[in-house]
This record gives sequence, C-alpha cells and structure tokens, in this order.
Amino acid sequence: MAANAAREVREGCLRQVKARVVSGDLLMSLHREDVPLEQALAFAARHNARRGFLFVSRLLGRHIPTRPTALRQSAAALADKLVATLPRQPCIFIGMAETATTLGQAVFREFRRRGGVGLYLDTTRRRTGGPLAFSFVEEHSHSPEQLVHVPTTSEDPEAWFGRASTLVIVDDELTTGRTMAALAAAYRTYAGQPVEVHVATLVSWQGPCAAGGGFEVHSLVEGEFTFAHNAAFVPETNSSAIATVHVAPPFGTRHGVRDAQVPAWPDEAPGRVLVVGAGEFGFIPFVVAEQIERDGGIAFVQATTRSPVALGDAVQHVRRFPALSGEGYVEFLYNVPDDHSYDRVIVCVEDRLPPEGHPMRTIPRVEWRSARG
Repeated sequence: MAANAAREVREGCLRQVKARVVSGDLLMSLHREDVPLEQALAFAARHNARRGFLFVSRLLGRHIPTRPTALRQSAAALADKLVATLPRQPCIFIGMAETATTLGQAVFREFRRRGGVGLYLDTTRRRTGGPLAFSFVEEHSHSPEQLVHVPTTSEDPEAWFGRASTLVIVDDELTTGRTMAALAAAYRTYAGQPVEVHVATLVSWQGPCAAGGGFEVHSLVEGEFTFAHNAAFVPETNSSAIATVHVAPPFGTRHGVRDAQVPAWPDEAPGRVLVVGAGEFGFIPFVVAEQIERDGGIAFVQATTRSPVALGDAVQHVRRFPALSGEGYVEFLYNVPDDHSYDRVIVCVEDRLPPEGHPMRTIPRVEWRSARG
C-alpha cells in the first residue's frame, strides 16, 4: 500500500485502515482477511460523479499488473469456498463484465477441477446478434447496461441455463450489493422458479450476508467502509457508448462454455512479459501469462478497461485510446509507461488487430495476438 494511502489503527477487535486518494478519504473496518488487505488492494480516484473512488485490486489483473499465480490462487480459494457450500448439481456461473470476466472464468475453471459441474457465461456490454436472455443495470458504472445472452445448445445441450437451481455470480468486489441483486432478480425472472444465489468476490464490504440481496457471499476479505468526498475534486465527464457493432464469431463466453477456454495460438517464449487483454477478453491472456510463468518466465497480466480512473495514487500512468474492438467508445490502459520494464508487452484482442497508427501500437516492445487468427 502506498505510503500516503494507509495509516493503521486499532479499535476493539477490528483492524481499521485509512486510505487517502485525490477524491477523498476511505476508512475501512476489516472483519476478516484471508489475504491481507495490503496484498489485495490499492486505491485510486475515479472520474465518476456517483462513485469517486476505486478499490484497485492487486489480485485481479485489470488496472495494475498481477502475477498469474496470485490470480490463480485467489480463484482457487474462492472455488474451495464454493465447493464446500454448493449443492451437487449443475450450477450456472456468471462473471461480471468487464472487470471480473477473467476472475469469473478462473473461479469456474478451479470449480471444474474440483469436480464441480456447470455452465459459465460472462455478462457483456457487447451484443453478438444472438438472442438475449435479459439485461440489468449497474447503477454506479460509466456504462450501466449489462447484457446476458442465451447459451448455445452446443454448450448447454441439457438446457441448464434457466433450469438450474443454483446461480453463482463472480465479481471483484461487493459494495452496495445492488448490481448483484439486479442480476439475481433478472435471472430468477428468466428462470421462473426459485434460484439459490451465491456471490464469489475478492472483497466484500457487506459482511457475510448482503442485507436484502437474497444471496450468500463468499469472499477473501470482508469489512465495511466509509468515504468522505473531497469537494475540491471535480470528476471529468466521461461516457461509454453502448456497442452498436455486433461481436464477430466466435463469441467467447457470451453464449456459455462448459469448460474453461484455452488459447488458440502457440505457446509464448519466456522472459519478463506483460500480457494485456482487451476489455472483456481477459481469461485467455491470463492463461497465456500462466504458460509463460510455467515455462520459467516472469509474467504479469492485466487488461484494458472502459473505467476512467484519475491519475495518481495507484495509477501512475494512463493511456487513453479508441477501443481496440474498433467501436466508438474510449478505453484505457493503466501503469504501462514508455519506460516499462518488460521484455515484451503482448496485447491480445478478440477482434481484428487495430489499424496502423493506433495509439496502443506506440508502446515500446509491443506484440499483438488476435483470437481471429
């Protein structure tokens, strides 16, 4: 944790941590830490009028580089909690776009390795042109509409989606619980039957049961927080348009997968390598980073994002550029300056490669991989 971001005090049986970012002050009361908070989180300010701060996960591989081992171990710890609790029947897993698409599939993979059976999907902000099951709203987001597509019969021949009695939602953090409750309600309406809902998350600020959410929470860190806004901080205006161009096949995890994905390209050479995913396309880059690490390299993983984060605190460098998908919104890559320390930066996209002259092509020692071949 940055020196200006934390001062620890003791109060009763709780550990309290104070964090100051340019947009205000966080006070966190911790009830449980399977992973020490300092290993789990850093902090930053967001350009968002509804929520001016960001818990920057050190385990997620999104805003800051993460070792694949740390992400895998976190996913395994959450899977262990789920296996000990979930019924012995097919479960539907849904990972929350865009931030938790990598974590969501990683948790599902570990669940499957432990003998669990189910179907995994990502929520998405990108339409495929295929049928939608439902949509819901992520109120505090810069891009609030979330979509869930109907799984294909090839991935869901038994029609578990809509018939399963257990839903697992995976996200990086749980704060108010409203987004999870909205997704749970939408799925229950679609299924037309009672559904037991579990939330697997790295950090929960709601305690063991989210009040009024109707779901059970499994987390690695548990606590509560308050945020005091700095009136001198005025967020920039950012918008993130709904995608109007359909995702080209293959659709990744938007229409469901029964087993975790694997990369379609050859193994990468070891070295000190950063593997960057593009938006919702994060799990395959994570697997690539795992392979580099397994072969003796020093690998890190992270991804581009639509989330507008202010420079400072946990974010020391910002790249802003047109979406790598070719659509009309802006996205960002954080903490990869021109003087980065990597031998290679491998950017993995699920669409066509960006055109010559795209700002991401100026990253020193950058290489490109596309799921389109």
